[in-house]
Amino acid sequence: MPESCLNEYHLQFLQLLIRRGARFLVIGGQARAVHEGVSTRDLDIWVDVAAGSRPALEGALISWTTKYPVHSAADFSPPLPLRPGVQIKFPDADVYFLGADGEPKEIGPADCIDILTSIGPADFAAHYDRADWREIAGLRLPFLARGDLDAISPPKSTP
Repeated sequence: MPESCLNEYHLQFLQLLIRRGARFLVIGGQARAVHEGVSTRDLDIWVDVAAGSRPALEGALISWTTKYPVHSAADFSPPLPLRPGVQIKFPDADVYFLGADGEPKEIGPADCIDILTSIGPADFAAHYDRADWREIAGLRLPFLARGDLDAISPPKSTP
């Protein structure tokens, strides 16, 4: 089975989403990594901003930015603008985070987390229902289904 390319920063964020009960899908290169064995550095996730799911997501984002306030220049005061068409990125500069060992570790924009609230007219719930659930580093994570990769997360072309 192909391995993911998730780093400790990604895993901490995903663990927070899970703990808060936020619904999300791992998409982009990380989904390609588990399905096709490619490598990538960043984490792209698609989050559910439906009314019933929004409070859990908002709580997770506020918690993350309270813990790491320098990871984004955006204002994360409630209520957050969690509606279709919003994109959030952590971090937006070279910063540090606390590793599992309690030691500061550097993370930069190349290893970022991109959070998408919508992908064109695609229906989050339908894709979530088809998710490919994988156990990665002790976390049960929903990855975009292999059959949805090209439509939702087209491969990046190389120049």
